[in-house]
Amino acid sequence: MVKDEKKTIQLGLRIDKDLLKDIEYLSKSEGVDKMSWIKRALADFVNEEKDAMSKEAVKDYIGLVIDEKDFKEFTGFSKIPKDIEEARRDVLDKIKKEVIEK
Repeated sequence: MVKDEKKTIQLGLRIDKDLLKDIEYLSKSEGVDKMSWIKRALADFVNEEKDAMSKEAVKDYIGLVIDEKDFKEFTGFSKIPKDIEEARRDVLDKIKKEVIEK
């Protein structure tokens, strides 16, 4: 029998005393234990950062800053949406037009 890999790990963490007081206050006011509150807050923060990174990747891909491989890696897309491809193509066409006019 193969043991399943654990889905969680334990971390040791030092935090500022004032931050701990805030966490204790917030967790108590929400009626949850301190560790559950910290896990949820950390998960929320990570998800917000991932969303921001994904939005930035869209801008960077359209603006020719990153390539298709990086775009897919940053966003988790397996296929690039048509509207994003079209926006990137528009940027390329604009650059081509500017070069030709010079």
